[in-house]
Amino acid sequence: MKTIVRISFILVAVHFTLATKPLLAQHHTIQLIDHVEWPKDRSDPGDSACYVEFRESWTFSTRGTLSKEVQSYKFSCSGESIPPADGITRITDINYEFMLLDPHAIETGNTGFSEPDSMDAPTRKLQTCLIELAQKYIRFDKDYNPEEQLLSIYFHEEWEVNPEKEVIRKKVRAITPVIWQRRQTAEGQGINDADTGLPVYYKNPLHRIQLRQP
Repeated sequence: MKTIVRISFILVAVHFTLATKPLLAQHHTIQLIDHVEWPKDRSDPGDSACYVEFRESWTFSTRGTLSKEVQSYKFSCSGESIPPADGITRITDINYEFMLLDPHAIETGNTGFSEPDSMDAPTRKLQTCLIELAQKYIRFDKDYNPEEQLLSIYFHEEWEVNPEKEVIRKKVRAITPVIWQRRQTAEGQGINDADTGLPVYYKNPLHRIQLRQP
């Protein structure tokens, strides 16, 4: 059964120099903010859900790799540091969805887009990088338009956590592109949620793509 998804806006961010033409197989680095839920099994008992705001540098290479360098982080829960652990811990099962319909430019001040299903220019450039990365491994179905429909992506990552040095290192092992299809009336008009006024989509995760490692 297809899932109806209602979009609400949260903060995540991206900043980089804009190009006047689409990116064409070039090495590209993006500075951004990403919000990820901290694994519940790594939190202290009784803690509510914790989210980590990562300030990161993402590098897309010409050979089809994506590396993430964590420059700083901040927990949005009771603790202000990495939850306790015995020595360096490797977490191998991090899976989360990165939403391109959230505001992504650092300079936006984490405010929403002017239209509920729009993107700003920096986010559109980030989408281009992600599409090009996926296209190094797969060919999108002819019925899909990734520029209009690739609106989120699942990251499958491995994290190395060093509580003593308060450092987190990430490895992006795989990605899963997600195609969004706007729910429409018989006349082709987009349907919005009656309560929020936000667009309603069907989501179609594609096959998981194992990435080459940097």
